[in-house]
Amino acid sequence: LGGYADKAFNLSYDYIVHQNEKTAEKGHKTEEAINTIDDDLTRYLIRLSSEALSPRESEVLTNILDSSRDLERIGDHAEALINLTDYLIRKKVVFSEAALAELEDIYNQTHQFVEDALKAVENNDVSLANQLVARHEAIEKLEKRLRKTHIRRLNHGECTPQAGVNFIDIISHYTRVADHAMNLAEKVQIEQI
Repeated sequence: LGGYADKAFNLSYDYIVHQNEKTAEKGHKTEEAINTIDDDLTRYLIRLSSEALSPRESEVLTNILDSSRDLERIGDHAEALINLTDYLIRKKVVFSEAALAELEDIYNQTHQFVEDALKAVENNDVSLANQLVARHEAIEKLEKRLRKTHIRRLNHGECTPQAGVNFIDIISHYTRVADHAMNLAEKVQIEQI
């Protein structure tokens, strides 16, 4: 599920940059796969929860269910970004070079963050999970800084108001994706997944 969520997120960025329709189709199919896997996993975990579980097993099961939901939400954000890009294409909204560079920066940081959160879960790496706390804060600070620089560009007429609104929407999706990945890392930190 984590691999599919990461793939969907990557496809959504690729679609923003290259606007290739096949990439959007792959993104939609990947989101469908995420939803199917999430549904199957949820059904399985609910069935498992009716078994005689120790308190620790029950806690881990609950955290896996929560983590599944976080990964599914990353897929939802990827789908929303693809739909937003469809809108940008229809309305012929173009970002400035500076805005594209900033989107690349926050995407790269968020993408690496998601991959490292997934590694922390897969390897039960508490040390890596602990390192992600500061990186999560850095992504949140970056979002705030990018909002300010983008408003400056708007005020100076370097980009259109429509591009400005959509830029803010995109970076907001990225920080939400980082939030969901941080939820995964937090469960590793408390050794509950």
